[in-house]
Amino acid sequence: MKQKQNVGGYERLKIGSHIRKWRNIKEVKQKDLASALRISEAAISNIENDQTDVSLSQLEDISIALELELNELFIDPQEVMEKRIKNTIPESQQKIMLEPEWFYTLIGNLQKKDEHIKEVIDRFLLNLDHHKTTSGPKH
Repeated sequence: MKQKQNVGGYERLKIGSHIRKWRNIKEVKQKDLASALRISEAAISNIENDQTDVSLSQLEDISIALELELNELFIDPQEVMEKRIKNTIPESQQKIMLEPEWFYTLIGNLQKKDEHIKEVIDRFLLNLDHHKTTSGPKH
């Protein structure tokens, strides 16, 4: 975790990059996060670039918007994913799954599945509407 020397000599936590990574993993655009938090896109950018201090209430709002536990914002997403994999996947498969390329492939496959499910639902609704209009009351 990046840290910054404070005037008092102690290291300050810098979690902006973690917020950016989580936002990207969750596929949330800056403008959507800004809207959820009722702040400007520039303010989100400043938070993600560690140019603005973040209040606890803002961190809570960010964790809610990104559907994360608050403490996950303090940890690099890669570390969180590694812990989850280590706790749920057999050791023989862990090395492959911890590679960044695997995560990108998984995310891409999930996006394709979501698109396919949306297409199926859209076709179903279209057929349902068509059925309603063609089999309406007959006089």
